[in-house]
Amino acid sequence: MEAIQKTKEELGDKPEEANKLIDFLNSRNKYQLDALEIEDRTTTILEIKKVLTKRNLMLNLEKRCQSIQIDIDDFTLKYGILREKSLPSPLVINDKLMTHDDYIERLNKQARSQANSSTVKGLPTRKVLYDGLENLFYIEHEVKYLFTNRPNLVKYTEANEVYRKMIRMKIPNNEWWTSMIDIL
Repeated sequence: MEAIQKTKEELGDKPEEANKLIDFLNSRNKYQLDALEIEDRTTTILEIKKVLTKRNLMLNLEKRCQSIQIDIDDFTLKYGILREKSLPSPLVINDKLMTHDDYIERLNKQARSQANSSTVKGLPTRKVLYDGLENLFYIEHEVKYLFTNRPNLVKYTEANEVYRKMIRMKIPNNEWWTSMIDIL
């Protein structure tokens, strides 16, 4: 988000000015452009379009970040509900999430320890069996609710690609830009 804000500041009013400059350059003939000391219209327009390209990359990244934030907020809400129900934490060292398979194993260990600590000895009756299975089904349901979809990193990698393109995109320096605006 910091990079988006920095890019917004860097661009300022340049996207609006870029459109005006492109329209202006396209409405002039070769002799008028020579009088303005513009040797190559195409190269100049391509240089101006870098501003528009960077703005589009920034808007694309902003949209992707919002989508990712919605997923994070949804997961956080579901995670909070699990914590309220006293299920084991899916966090490991440094508050990183464990893998889905490791979490399932942790839940199975908890279920086994609850089953072993049962006070009922002897043959299991329907009630005892039902109570034990009900707890296991409850845990399985809650985990499926938290992990409705298998983790997918496509959103993150796409956002990362857009971010890298945006950072690499160099727009014209302020001196060049000012000289172009003066032409208007």
